[in-house]
Amino acid sequence: MVSDDFYRALEDRFRGSRELIKSRQSVYLPLVEELANRVQKKVLDVGCGRAEWLELLGERGVPAEGLDLNEDFVAEGQRAGLNVFSADAMQYLGEQPDQSYGLVSAFHVVEHLGFENLLLFLREAYRVVDDGGAILLETPNPANLLVGACNFYLDPTHERPIPSILLSFAAEFSGFEKVVIVPVNRGFLQNNLELMPTELSGASVINKVVSSLDQNFMQAPDYAIIAFKKAGNELVGVANSLVSDSPLPISAKETEDVNALLERVIDAEAERAALRADATSVRAQLHDSLERMDETQVRLGEAHGRLEVLQARLQDAQARATAAEEAANNSKQAQRAQELEAQLQATHARAAAAEDLANRSQQHVIELLSSSSWRLSSPVRVIGNTLRKVGGTPGAMKRTARLGLLHAVAYVRCRPVLKQRIANVLSRFPRVRARLVRYAGFEAAQSVVAGAPLRSVESVEGLTARGRAIYNDLANAKSSNTK
Repeated sequence: MVSDDFYRALEDRFRGSRELIKSRQSVYLPLVEELANRVQKKVLDVGCGRAEWLELLGERGVPAEGLDLNEDFVAEGQRAGLNVFSADAMQYLGEQPDQSYGLVSAFHVVEHLGFENLLLFLREAYRVVDDGGAILLETPNPANLLVGACNFYLDPTHERPIPSILLSFAAEFSGFEKVVIVPVNRGFLQNNLELMPTELSGASVINKVVSSLDQNFMQAPDYAIIAFKKAGNELVGVANSLVSDSPLPISAKETEDVNALLERVIDAEAERAALRADATSVRAQLHDSLERMDETQVRLGEAHGRLEVLQARLQDAQARATAAEEAANNSKQAQRAQELEAQLQATHARAAAAEDLANRSQQHVIELLSSSSWRLSSPVRVIGNTLRKVGGTPGAMKRTARLGLLHAVAYVRCRPVLKQRIANVLSRFPRVRARLVRYAGFEAAQSVVAGAPLRSVESVEGLTARGRAIYNDLANAKSSNTK
């Protein structure tokens, strides 16, 4: 006989935390809530243990009570404020009136009863359940080989595993008209099995092996039967909705690889289609290009012909232009030659005229130099040049000029022939003659030449040295002429 404290420690170690158990049992809440709304009767939980199910129902407002033989579990449930009491399940059910409960539940209880007591329990549960009610029995699933061969025997109070088909048949045998088997808690297994994508080669054979391993080793570790007292119960559909096939997932990694491969195949097909379209377009463009090339060659031939004609015309035009240029050059050269010849003739004419003018000028100079007037004016030029060289004040120059003129007059009067010639010349220039008479005074000059004494030489002291030298020269010349 297993003590209460040992069993409590065993459940705490291997059953899991309260929150974990509540999360697993919450799968049945949609059915229980619907049933509570339809059948206004409470729930009886047989073998409530740590009372997770009662606590979950209380949170949803479903009235429930639980019984258990373990005094530690009962005391803990009562301390939590739950309706829990200690009683033997078979004895307590036998004391309850017919149809007194809407639902009778038992989590991991039936595997403790032995098969004969299980049938008795089913018959009593059938009696105390309302006609619109049902029973909910959860137990380990021996279809999971790990559970059936090992984990089931972790609890030393277990009698033997009960296959789901056997428990379902036992419920039907006990009077329940409709039984739904619900595999549960599979999601809490560490199942790494995955199916290969069917697109991969050999996937069908490999997936059969993987499915067999899953069905035999990785079945849901627990299952429940929901047995309805009447087959026409409307909640049968809700029970069926709790059943999940939980198929193996397709390998995400391999699916990703397959999808990537498919994407590459699709991209390759698209690229090939694009290349085909490009090739078709290129062929069309090549055909058009060849046609345009043929047209271009024809046009090129025509252009060559026109080019030859134009070249011939150009050569002819160049020849005509060359001839015209030569003719124009010849005409310009002839015209230029005529112009040069005319310029030469004009130059010759100007040269002849200049030569004639030079000859006449030379003859005139010769005649002038040979004339008596040139010889007569020689003293005047000499005196003028002398005065220009001597320089001095205007008064001195005037006196010197006057003195020279007096000597010239005296010289002329002493030579009758020369005097006559000068008189003839001056007769043609009466104004010049009058100025000479007024300036020189012929009477004074005659008295000077006749032997009148000369002025005192002191009157020339004011002259420069050059003037005095000229004065002396003139005096000497006068003296020599008077002799």
